[in-house]
Amino acid sequence: MSGSMPCSASEVQIETLLNQLISQLKRAEQWSVSPPSEWAMQSEAPFACDRMDFAQWLQFIFIPKMTRLLQAQLPLPRRMTLLPMAQEWAKELKCDRQYTTAILDTINKIDLIFSDDAL
Repeated sequence: MSGSMPCSASEVQIETLLNQLISQLKRAEQWSVSPPSEWAMQSEAPFACDRMDFAQWLQFIFIPKMTRLLQAQLPLPRRMTLLPMAQEWAKELKCDRQYTTAILDTINKIDLIFSDDAL
């Protein structure tokens, strides 16, 4: 992630967690080399779950959107809950459990930031 620096401690923490999430998805071999189709990207379903898997949603929708918000110093979401969807997705993963645990832990930390009124 690059661009202007986050201002608040929460923004720095979010940026750090997003970078951790990217690394963890790559280690778990859940990072795609090519983007989903334009049709998949236009999904209106929560987490685009009707057209892509959760890791793709994180990579191509969530992480870029959060990065843009941080870089432009725009308001961040006030409430967000990713962990329940992440837990369902993780049940189907065929990778080492240590990778899954690390990803879920990072997502939980992101959720905690957005369940707090710290932003």
